Amino acid sequence: MFAAQGDRGGVGSFDPNQQHWSQSVEVEQGGNVLVLHPRSKWASLGITPADVTVAEVGYYSMYGDVDHWQSLEPRTDRSLMRKVAREFCQDPQEAPLRVDFDLNDGYANAALDGILFKQQIPVLMEWARQNAEDPELRAIKDQIDIVSTCSTLANLMQALYDNTAGNLIFGAARVNGKVVVGSLIRPDIHGVTEGASNSRTGSGSRQGRAKFWGRRFEVYMTADDEGVENLDGGNGKVAAPRFRTVVHAKLSELNLLLAAGVDATNLSGNDHYPKKYVDFATVTRKGFESSNYTYRGHMLRWWTNNVLNGTGTLFAGVHNNGHVMEVKQYSIDMLPAIVKAKEESAGTWLWDPDVCLGFLHALLKFVLNKVVKPHVNVVYEFRCDKEIGAFTSREVPTDIADGHDYLQGDAVQNFLA
Repeated sequence: MFAAQGDRGGVGSFDPNQQHWSQSVEVEQGGNVLVLHPRSKWASLGITPADVTVAEVGYYSMYGDVDHWQSLEPRTDRSLMRKVAREFCQDPQEAPLRVDFDLNDGYANAALDGILFKQQIPVLMEWARQNAEDPELRAIKDQIDIVSTCSTLANLMQALYDNTAGNLIFGAARVNGKVVVGSLIRPDIHGVTEGASNSRTGSGSRQGRAKFWGRRFEVYMTADDEGVENLDGGNGKVAAPRFRTVVHAKLSELNLLLAAGVDATNLSGNDHYPKKYVDFATVTRKGFESSNYTYRGHMLRWWTNNVLNGTGTLFAGVHNNGHVMEVKQYSIDMLPAIVKAKEESAGTWLWDPDVCLGFLHALLKFVLNKVVKPHVNVVYEFRCDKEIGAFTSREVPTDIADGHDYLQGDAVQNFLA
C-alpha cells in the first residue's frame, strides 16, 4: 500500500478511483471500493469494545482425523475440552509463573500433522444441522447477518496494521440469506494473505517449528495429575484443539455467528463461559523484551484473536529457542489499557481497539452490500492489492470457483434455513 505517516491510526493511502487521499468514511459508503487508510478514520465510527457483546450458544468436541475434516464428528459435549492444570491457575496480577518446559520435545516433520485446522466452517455447519432444533440456536438464527470464524475476522483486523503483508483476499457467499465469510484454501494463500510461500508453513521451516512450539506449550499447560495424554480422541497430541465454541457476537448492530477453537478452560474462579476459556501463546525472550514486538505485534494479535469470542485470559510462554522458563498471564479485556499505558509512557502510537473494530464493522457492511446472489449461482471474492490499499469485490460462478472450501459438505444446503 502506498503509505504515508499520519495520525494515531497510522498511515494514509492513495485512492486510485478518486485521485486524492481518502480522509473520511463517507466518501466510500455505497461505493465499489473500501479504502483502508488512513486508519484513524475507522475510530471516527465510534465503535468501541463496549459495543461488542458475546454469548456462547453452543460448543462441540471433534472426534476423528483433524487432517480429514469429512471424518470429524462434532459431538455436543465438552469431553475434549482441555483444562488448565491446577498449578497454573492464579490471578493475572500475580508474579509470572516459573516453569521448565522443553517445547522441542517430540518435534519431527511428522509431528506437524494436524497442527493447523482450516475447515472450521464445514464442521460448524454440520454441528448446526445436528442441532437445528436447539432452542438457543433457533432463537438467534433469524438475527444472524454474518457467519465466519474468529480467526478469519482477527486476521483481517491484524492486516490493517501489518505494512509488510501481501495482498489480502477472502471469500464470501450468501447461504439461505446469511453471508458466510471464509478464508480461501489455495496453495498461494495463507490465512487472508495472498502470496504466502509454502515455506511459511512447511514442515522443515522456522514457522513450522514455531507452530509446533505453540501446540507443545498447550499440552504442557493442560497436563495435570490425571494425565491429558490418556484422554480419548487424541486430545493429548500436539495438534490443533479439538474443542470448539460457537458464539453469537454483536458488533454494534451486526449479528455474527462465529466458531472458535478453544485452547483450554480455567475451572477456577466464578467466571461463566465463554469467559472461562483461555488462550495460549508463545513468544521469544528477545521478542518479549522488545516493546515493538510485544505491544505492537503480540498484544494486537492476542486481543483481536479473542475479542469476538469472549475468551477471558491468555497465558504467554516466554522462551529461548524453545526453552520456557516463565509464563505471563493477561486478562484479554485489559490488553488495550496495557497498550495505552505503554503509548503514554513511551510517547508513541501502537494500535487502537476502536480502529480495529470500526474497520471490521465497515468491511463487513461492505461485504453485506456486495454479496447479494445465492451461493448456488455465484460466490464472491474480496481483494485488497498491497499497491492500491483498497478492497474491491468480484463475482465468480460457483461451478468454476477455486478455494471456497468453506462451502463443502452436505450441511450447507439447509444451513440455518
